[in-house]
Amino acid sequence: MANTTQRNIPSNLPEVEFVDTDTEALVNKLIAGYEEITGRTLYPADPVRAFILWLASIIIQERVGINESAKQNLPRYAEGENLDSLSEIFHNTYRLEPTAATTTLGFYITTTLEEDYIITDELEVTVDGVINFATTGYLIFKAGENYAEVGAICQSVGTVGNGFTPGQVSKLVSDEFLYFKEVANTTTTAGGSEEESDTAFYNRMRESEESYTTAGPRGSYAYHAKSVSSQISDVSAESPQDGVADVRIMLYGGKLPDKELIDRVQEYLSADDIRPMTDKVIVAAPDTIEFDIEATYYIPRDKAATTKEIKQAVELATENYTLWQTSKMGRDINPSYFNAMLMESGIKRVDITTPVFTEIPKGSVAVLRNCNVTFGGVEDE
Repeated sequence: MANTTQRNIPSNLPEVEFVDTDTEALVNKLIAGYEEITGRTLYPADPVRAFILWLASIIIQERVGINESAKQNLPRYAEGENLDSLSEIFHNTYRLEPTAATTTLGFYITTTLEEDYIITDELEVTVDGVINFATTGYLIFKAGENYAEVGAICQSVGTVGNGFTPGQVSKLVSDEFLYFKEVANTTTTAGGSEEESDTAFYNRMRESEESYTTAGPRGSYAYHAKSVSSQISDVSAESPQDGVADVRIMLYGGKLPDKELIDRVQEYLSADDIRPMTDKVIVAAPDTIEFDIEATYYIPRDKAATTKEIKQAVELATENYTLWQTSKMGRDINPSYFNAMLMESGIKRVDITTPVFTEIPKGSVAVLRNCNVTFGGVEDE
């Protein structure tokens, strides 16, 4: 499983090696031992020396395997089921299972009735015959009304059900009920997530230590908010006034949360066994501060033959900077970081018109509006 973020391993922890994997040291030891036992010198072309080199390679491969197996006993190295097994040493922290996207479906009937018209059967509506959404409650048309809404959940877990805009979920799969006219989703489908990655799970394990207290620390709110969905990458918790916890959430890739996910986090954090009794919890998306990228770069003449490759590297650096800049709340807009990333692409210099350094307050995030990075030509050193 691919990790989406870097593991937050404490910098004071040393790298762990359970057995030595230095091939040269092992070969020298084997040769010295052979020469001591036999009393003869092994020269570079000696067949015995070739055999010892082969033997050393086998031993080193086994030692590497021992190292990797032993490291699976440490949370910072463990992966997959090994990491799942180690979760028992943390405070009720388990890997988040994949979830299905949800939406609201709006139904029309051909006529209005004098009494409430209730559909108790589960109704299934599809986007394309593959991705289906099923109603999660009764569909109730009030007396005198020909329109009603009901919640629905995707029948496939994961992000596959996300991102369908209003009107795209519109084909009834179930048998038509009496008076049925048409159906369509009224909200963009959202909330579907994949199984939590090893990296995200490990980071949340460490954050779970903050949940031991019920005093409402920032870390506790961050841990509990991330426990709602594996889509959540960053959480900001502040107290603008006594008794109020202002919690902002962001998703991986610098995406902002939709209303349904915000409501789920609000409900979860407001539970009596999570929220300190004196706190009023407010959950929202971060405030956004827009910025533009306007830059011109130049390539040294001695690298003119690799202009195409450098242009591709500049595009990648721009994408990486944008992701870095927009993926965390409270991260100042920093053109110096952009400049450093561009210089790594092999250019000679760059003129960055925008952005300029801008402080981003807690609970806010920078959002890219326009991006224009152009090639200015070739210059002498």
